Amino acid sequence: MLIQQLINGVLASGIYALFAVGFTMIFGIMGVLNMAHADFGMVAAVAIIWCVGAGVAPLPAVVVAAVVMLLIALIVERTALRPGRRYSGDAAVEMPLIASIGAGMILQNGAAVIFGNKALVFPLRLRGFFHVGDYLVSQGLALSLVVSAVLLAGLEVLVSHTGFGRQVRAVAQNRNAAEIMGINTERIILLAFAISALLAGVAGCLVGVSYGLVAPYMSIPYAIKGLVAMIVGGVGSLPGAVIGALLIGLAEALTVNWLGSQLRDVGVFAVLMLVLAIRPAGIFRLAAVR
Repeated sequence: MLIQQLINGVLASGIYALFAVGFTMIFGIMGVLNMAHADFGMVAAVAIIWCVGAGVAPLPAVVVAAVVMLLIALIVERTALRPGRRYSGDAAVEMPLIASIGAGMILQNGAAVIFGNKALVFPLRLRGFFHVGDYLVSQGLALSLVVSAVLLAGLEVLVSHTGFGRQVRAVAQNRNAAEIMGINTERIILLAFAISALLAGVAGCLVGVSYGLVAPYMSIPYAIKGLVAMIVGGVGSLPGAVIGALLIGLAEALTVNWLGSQLRDVGVFAVLMLVLAIRPAGIFRLAAVR
């Protein structure tokens, strides 16, 4: 039973990692928390449901959902986050934080009004299992882990080994110096924001694929776990966010095994408090995207 739960925890960590890395990218390059980040995943998932319900084939529905989600994400960046960059000091952090919380609430309640405050059946779901030895592995979660691993590996290559990645790291380390060196910082921030939104969109769809259901308020627990994973791994560290997500997934699985599913979040916050007590800066002590 314990090994089965650990397998489940590792599989679930892929979705957590996508949310955590998105939070980390935005905080690393912009210095703010986008609290509407996880809601982009919900938007992508319900957009696919709407498209398929309207008779659109699954593949075009995914494309349409990605476009809709990106448009909404860019509107959020333009209206909630970008105005804060005109200020300095605490206002530059607090204004986007509060505005993004409001944007997230608008997206959640808007989806609830349109689709109803209820769980929605996701049309592209994998609810079956396959055996690995004596253990059961969810097809949906296995696919989620593979997709997450591929996307995160690609993101690591993009950030560490391309010209765009060097510009991202330059803006994250010192935006003013990057501008002096001729980097269009607004363009880099917008592209990084779009990439993080796409990661959230994929994560939201993987939730539907893995569990078969999505809901207007489903982003709240994933936002919490993504933020916890980011803090545990080290704020600003992409590898740290992935390690943090893995620890969160394992802690959640162990809590389910020992205390039951109703207390699954206890293990998540226990890991957070333990890491903050031992290494307040997180496992990877980095201050910017690496």
